[in-house]
Amino acid sequence: MRQGMVTVVKKPYARWRAYSLVGIHLLFATHFIHWKIAGRTLAPLELNEVLYTLHQGIVTAGFILMAAVMVATLIFGRFFCSWGCHILALQDLSAWLLGRLGIRPRPLRSRTLTMIPMLVMFYMFIWPQLLSAFHGVPENSLRVVEAGTGGWSSFTTDDLWRNLPPVEVALLTFFICGGLIVYLMGNRGFCFNGCPYGALFGIADQFAPGRIALAGNCTQCGLCTAACTSDILVHREIAQHGMVTNPRCLKDLDCVAVCPENAISFGFRKPPVFRKGHPLGNYAGRYSFTLGEDAAMLGLFLVSVAVLRGLYDVIPLLLSVGLAICLAFFSVLVWRTITGRNIAVRSISLRKDGGWTAAGRLTAAFGFMLALFMAHSAVIQYHTFSGKRKFMQLAGVADGPTADPEILQKAIHHYERALGWGLMQPVDQRKELANLYLLDDRTERSVEKLTEVVNIDPANIGAHCRLAAILAETGDREGALRHWTLATTEGRVRPHTQDVHLLSVAHLRLGQHYDRAGDRAKAIERFTLAVATEPSHPEALLALGHFQFRHGNDAEALLNFEEALKHGGEHPMLHNNIGALHMRMGDPGKARPHLERLAVLLPDDARAHYSLSMMHLSAGRQSAAQLSLRKTLELDPGHENAAKALARILERNERRDPLAQDTDR
Repeated sequence: MRQGMVTVVKKPYARWRAYSLVGIHLLFATHFIHWKIAGRTLAPLELNEVLYTLHQGIVTAGFILMAAVMVATLIFGRFFCSWGCHILALQDLSAWLLGRLGIRPRPLRSRTLTMIPMLVMFYMFIWPQLLSAFHGVPENSLRVVEAGTGGWSSFTTDDLWRNLPPVEVALLTFFICGGLIVYLMGNRGFCFNGCPYGALFGIADQFAPGRIALAGNCTQCGLCTAACTSDILVHREIAQHGMVTNPRCLKDLDCVAVCPENAISFGFRKPPVFRKGHPLGNYAGRYSFTLGEDAAMLGLFLVSVAVLRGLYDVIPLLLSVGLAICLAFFSVLVWRTITGRNIAVRSISLRKDGGWTAAGRLTAAFGFMLALFMAHSAVIQYHTFSGKRKFMQLAGVADGPTADPEILQKAIHHYERALGWGLMQPVDQRKELANLYLLDDRTERSVEKLTEVVNIDPANIGAHCRLAAILAETGDREGALRHWTLATTEGRVRPHTQDVHLLSVAHLRLGQHYDRAGDRAKAIERFTLAVATEPSHPEALLALGHFQFRHGNDAEALLNFEEALKHGGEHPMLHNNIGALHMRMGDPGKARPHLERLAVLLPDDARAHYSLSMMHLSAGRQSAAQLSLRKTLELDPGHENAAKALARILERNERRDPLAQDTDR
């Protein structure tokens, strides 16, 4: 088209960006399909995987992606959000759909809500490190990523969904963060008022030379500002600084595309952090709320996140952030509706000339119900957090192990209130209450509660295994075997749990049952599955080794015993078994350190010293053998074999038999 004497060529940046975002979603789908077909695929390229790096100290694929994006942002600016983020794609799609319905989302500008991304970023990435530095981190904290070697994680996984919420929760998150916030607070409202990754990219952007910058004669027509969906006064920043310095700039190039003078383009300039006086987007006089309303919204946001996060074991952090932002804004809207005379939102009148409209009454009623729900949820969360804290004390995680009956009764009280008064009864809380009943010697109540869990959630490995262990202790072997079997056939491993270990235990217990019953084929199958499920499970490795040892598979038994020793710490039986196998295989040199260690670990065990004496005799170390035999007889004077062996040594020494030459070293 033509405008005056200037020919404006329509640039295809919006179409290219749409292709990029659609391509990202196609890659997501391909990744998921490959996992479903192959069973194992590339580890999640998910920014949340950074948390595993922080907690486990190993480099994940998601951390590498985050690092690569941060380096690119330090050079080219904050472009990833608009060209590669699926949440922004949802926000842009929502804005387009609302536009088709005749609703134009308008940005709501707050002094305090813009602090939320920084607060959430601090809570996610920095606060855990401070806690770790001062208090340490539980050993099993977030340990669900397979570790490779040298501090690197395994870059393939059979659990692609390990860091993602259930599908229904993910869809709700997309609706809230990618849709509702757009309607209430304008396009990209979540990016600038909630996203912790956006906070990191915004900081990096200030060091980036890549900018939207002046490249010609700007007439200050303002079309660039009108086209900017990030609510930046592009024409003003171009006039004042010769480039856009605002960290909200996502480099989507919409402003470049509409410039009739071709006066702005992407280029490299001196980074804003090294310049003086750049505005950072805080334009006085453009706020949508009073100072009091802004302060109230920030306070309401913080309270709402505390109440909503983890509510009923359903709401994850980012969803709680999105909900809390909506609640904070809605609370101000309800207050304005109650106190104002003429109030409207998105052309919907709530009060007119001091009178209530039907929409206004509905808004006030919904606000009242929402306040009741939040108050009720706060009570539930109080009992939930209090109960969990007491439970952690009893489990020895928080304040050390204790059997204090007062703590136990308080834990039971809080759990019973949370489950009895709540709108939902989370499975994990029922399971924890069952454990508390067991500690309180209320076995029947524990079995009752665990039975509820497995009836509601048949795939719950932890509940099946706990129930099986209780039934086994009470003599109900058939019931125990049934639940161990269900754990292995119906169970589903959930992230952030000990389900993998419990599944290995279930296979182990079944293997031990079949071994006692003489079913060799089923026993070896279950023992093998126990080790395959958790290759570092010492008890499973020991059981498999014992089975192989008894059936003549010495080499395989030895490998499993050595693996068990590596993963299970020093266990006398392992040293005994490894030493015995080396002796049976004719290698006393390799047996020596294990049998010597066995005698150290069991200094009062005559059998340990006798085994050590036999190893010394086999290697021709007469003096060492004599000392071990004397120790054996000192501990067990009736040990006939030790007495005979010592007598033979003494007899040889008396005859000075040359064949009995001592080769001790």
